[in-house]
Amino acid sequence: MRTRQAAQEHVVVRLSGEIIAATAERVDKGLRNALRTDPRVLEVDLQRVTFMTSDGGRALLPALLEARQYGTRVIVTHVGAQARGTLQRLGLSGMLDIHEGDAPDYGGPGNRTS
Repeated sequence: MRTRQAAQEHVVVRLSGEIIAATAERVDKGLRNALRTDPRVLEVDLQRVTFMTSDGGRALLPALLEARQYGTRVIVTHVGAQARGTLQRLGLSGMLDIHEGDAPDYGGPGNRTS
């Protein structure tokens, strides 16, 4: 069982390039590693993502389910039209807190790490 005693407030995972079948496993692994720090908020920054397929978008699902199990809020930032469309087609847009720009402010300085 996880505890929040050493939890970080806000962890950011910055993805880049194409999020496709060939990169999905690496994306999943990176998100799960970030969840090991037991953050209150996990931000997935897509600012440098150039293309996302359905297979790539599905890579977010295992981490999202794990995050929900432990009460971690998952937000996706800098979502372009193409990635947003992919997330909507997968039905993930209702499960994720999606922002076209930066994440909302969750408190004082030092809450964002990468």
